[in-house]
Amino acid sequence: MSAAGHERRAEGLRSWAAGILAQEAAVELLIAFSRSRLLDGPWVREGGGVGSFWFDEDVAAEAGGYLSGGERRVLDIASSLASPSHPLDLGDAITGLDPEALRCVLDSLAHAGGIHQPSIPG
Repeated sequence: MSAAGHERRAEGLRSWAAGILAQEAAVELLIAFSRSRLLDGPWVREGGGVGSFWFDEDVAAEAGGYLSGGERRVLDIASSLASPSHPLDLGDAITGLDPEALRCVLDSLAHAGGIHQPSIPG
């Protein structure tokens, strides 16, 4: 996907999540991690209107067999942030993440807690 396509999806997801800290955090994690690679998955759904996107955590829980272990864990964390129906053991999920992935996860958790970190790019 092109940089313009990623930006369009990122803005649509931000609009969808606006005002709900945990969903905002999930979206920012998808955007910040691995140069927005997770925005390419089928869990980013388009619908409603032009530029309207949303994160389908149910699809994220089922899809993603092509992702690396770290990518899969980050997607699982985003799903858990976005929906209480996808709980996970955070200790297991962050074990073995590379330093950049861990930073993205910690920044998103801070965001979900109401501490807006400026280090999340996007």
